[in-house]
Amino acid sequence: MIKKWDIIIIVLLMIMSFIPEFILGANLKAEHNNVYAEITISGKLYKNINLSSHKGEEIIEVNTKNGSNKIIIKDDKIGIYDADCPDKICMKPEFISSVGENLVCLPHRLMIEIKGVKEEEDMIISH
Repeated sequence: MIKKWDIIIIVLLMIMSFIPEFILGANLKAEHNNVYAEITISGKLYKNINLSSHKGEEIIEVNTKNGSNKIIIKDDKIGIYDADCPDKICMKPEFISSVGENLVCLPHRLMIEIKGVKEEEDMIISH
């Protein structure tokens, strides 16, 4: 038989389970002055691309012993538009652009992660 305190504890635990989402979600949505895409292959940095100042369209072809990927950069978005892996899951979603988003191609050990740098305001101390 469920008692009154059982329901209260369950409701409190459910509410507490959403606290990390609010904290982390607010941090990811904070404004970043410099947004860039970090491309890594097998955990090693391949290339950084500044998305904040990128204009136009650029294609990067990545060839490794595991396979090849074609990465497209359109203005402030980046995505994988061609890959020779069997499942092609890395091609969905088409583009990413927000801090914290990533695209991963497991067979090729390729990862694209959007990162951002926030410039902190200067602290003014007066006497």
